[in-house]
Amino acid sequence: MGQSGIMDLSRREYLVFIIFLSVGSVLVSYAAGKVFKKKDLFLPLLIFLNSLILHGFYISYTDTWVRQHDVIGFGNRKGIGQAALIEYLLNEGRLPDFDPTTRWGFFQPLLHHIIAAAALKISLLRGMNFGRACESLQILTLIYSMVFIFFGFRILALMGLKGRALYLSEALLAFHPVLTLLSGSINNDMLSHMFLVMAVYYVLKWQRGDRLTDLLLTALFTGLSMMSKLSGVLIAPAVAFLMAGRLVSERKDRERLLKRIGEYALFALTVFPLGLFFPLRNLILFSVPLTFMPEVGEDLSGYSLLQRFIDIRTQTPYACMIKNGNPYDEFNIFLMLIKTGLTGEYDYSVYNPYITAFAWLLFISGSLLFITVSILFILHLRGKLIKEVPIRMFWSILILTGILFQLRLMLSVPNFSSGDLRYIAWIILPAALLIGLKIQSGRKAAAVFIYPAGGVFIISSAAVYYLLGLP
Repeated sequence: MGQSGIMDLSRREYLVFIIFLSVGSVLVSYAAGKVFKKKDLFLPLLIFLNSLILHGFYISYTDTWVRQHDVIGFGNRKGIGQAALIEYLLNEGRLPDFDPTTRWGFFQPLLHHIIAAAALKISLLRGMNFGRACESLQILTLIYSMVFIFFGFRILALMGLKGRALYLSEALLAFHPVLTLLSGSINNDMLSHMFLVMAVYYVLKWQRGDRLTDLLLTALFTGLSMMSKLSGVLIAPAVAFLMAGRLVSERKDRERLLKRIGEYALFALTVFPLGLFFPLRNLILFSVPLTFMPEVGEDLSGYSLLQRFIDIRTQTPYACMIKNGNPYDEFNIFLMLIKTGLTGEYDYSVYNPYITAFAWLLFISGSLLFITVSILFILHLRGKLIKEVPIRMFWSILILTGILFQLRLMLSVPNFSSGDLRYIAWIILPAALLIGLKIQSGRKAAAVFIYPAGGVFIISSAAVYYLLGLP
């Protein structure tokens, strides 16, 4: 279907269908609140369902070779890309028995590709034609994105957000465009982010309740995140801090210390085999470095470090690209992260004349929220938002790890593609948390600014990605 619109609807039918589903989500959310006798269920469920509707529309008009990363496409002659890797696993039924760096996209950990190959096999056995079966793989990434949002909601509530602060944070998370884009991207990014946020949830539960089950679930989901993409290891320093804190606090109690060491041994026996199996296999068999990443995309090495940080000129809400008719390729680190997080690496103005006005609103409101979150992170480091020291340090380490990883990637691999927010898309969760905590602090000035910026961001995000599929 691609850009022709979902299910060959007319423009009027497309808009009516969106309105119909949106009204239906209100009725379902209201009925669920009544059935379960929970007044506070209405808005979270309404936000979740409308996010699902938006993501569902996005995958329905986005083919598996449109706005993808390292996928290339199914059936390509060179047999390269992550789509080809899925096909290889489907057809061969075994791991690659050759140096994975010799075929583009084959060096990635394989969990997502194994799941996708199994899903393809099931679809083909049910009689579905190959092309349609390939398109149906976006249902997997849609599920991954919605599980991410579900656990994100649980984390925001676990961190004590309530009322309007909770609802705005949930909406900012659920309607962030990077999740819309990843819900239709059939590479391994979204699965890794999903497991990482699940690990965050369970380690916070463990810190509060000290249940071995929660610790082992943290290990399981950390390992699965790394088994999806090695950057899932970014959660490790923050988790290690909480675990080390427990050891230090119990160092004088020999019995408890030995018990704790035993629990940590189980943690290690869970996380390391899952997370490091494929990278170590490639290292041992083919001498592939653990951190191997090929260069790809437009070369930005001609720009100085100063330019990459302070030159913020822009003429479009989309990422500037010479191939799209812009005079230069986007190179400023901050603009790259903002723009790729909002509209990916693409120029949507070619699809219809209505999108760009909303894309400007999305870019302006997104930039204001980016600046706001940066200021809030400084306040957070000073202990102004989270009083509980271990939890505050956990979030601080997690955020800093993500930021430093992304900066190192962008500067050590000076190509356009290394500046895409998709590598650390999970960071929108702590960003939403910081905004919610600031609102909940009771400062009216902050709320007066954040509510309008957040509202414009949410509405323009939905508008851009509904208009993108307009027939």
